[in-house]
Amino acid sequence: MKQSGRTPRRTAAASDETPFDDLGVAVSRAEPLSHHTWLGVGGDAAFFCEPVDADALARIVSRCQAEAVPLRILGGGSNVLVPTAGFAGMIVRLSAPAFCGIDVRRPSIVAGAGAKLVHVVSAAVQAGLAGLETLVDVPGTVGGALVGNAGGRGGDIGQRVREVTVMLGDGTVERRSPPDVAFQARWSNLDDCIVLGCRLDLEEEGAELLTKRMQRQWIVGRAEQPGGTRTVAMMFKDPLGTTAESLVVQAGARDLRVGGAAVYGPHANYVVAGPHCSSDDIRALVEQVRAAVRDRLGVELSPQIEVW
Repeated sequence: MKQSGRTPRRTAAASDETPFDDLGVAVSRAEPLSHHTWLGVGGDAAFFCEPVDADALARIVSRCQAEAVPLRILGGGSNVLVPTAGFAGMIVRLSAPAFCGIDVRRPSIVAGAGAKLVHVVSAAVQAGLAGLETLVDVPGTVGGALVGNAGGRGGDIGQRVREVTVMLGDGTVERRSPPDVAFQARWSNLDDCIVLGCRLDLEEEGAELLTKRMQRQWIVGRAEQPGGTRTVAMMFKDPLGTTAESLVVQAGARDLRVGGAAVYGPHANYVVAGPHCSSDDIRALVEQVRAAVRDRLGVELSPQIEVW
């Protein structure tokens, strides 16, 4: 969920007080967001919170709306690029147990937004429920997977959604079901709210067969991604009928580098952040690669990495 508005009336820089002091929720200030993203770059968040439950989250969300404090939800941080200047608002992580539950209710599985997607996939496979095993190599949380409709060759998570529980900007909670919640390729209409959890409909199948299928997908997925480093992010979504990686290679952009940021040659749709890389380096490199593909091949690539 993204909220924007006027400059907050009170900030940590202007006073020791914050707009959240009376809410009974632990809020930190000047939190380094580089500690919470895979790329490991970017500045600080003015405010940072990991609420213990939905009630605490609702208080934070409502206060952000009342005080015009920009609000963003940070999931696993695998596809986020934080500016060098940081984020002048509230960053919320749904990392508490209340948001990370995984409950098998065959033939469905109910998962919290903060649960790691790989853990949900594993739980489904162990329970003999098919439909998620091809997502085992997708990083991040369930919430992020839903908002971005994560998927692969075997389909996307949106195809399995029966219901999504969300929180609105005023702190109220509602449940959405198709067609009120819509999914397309790497897209959903869930960017106007905070995803709290979901119910996914699956099919009964033998756990042994599912485990083998999941293991094959894991091997294939790992082979297609950079190994040995976590400071990476996928740059672009695959266009219809081809792959972003093949277009980057065809455009001659495989060897591009800006400062400490470089295209990962063996898997050219990934950017790698070096030891002295900055957020600005990565942003400039992604734009250079995108421009090269546009100018040489006439294709406009859509970013997979979310630039804040």
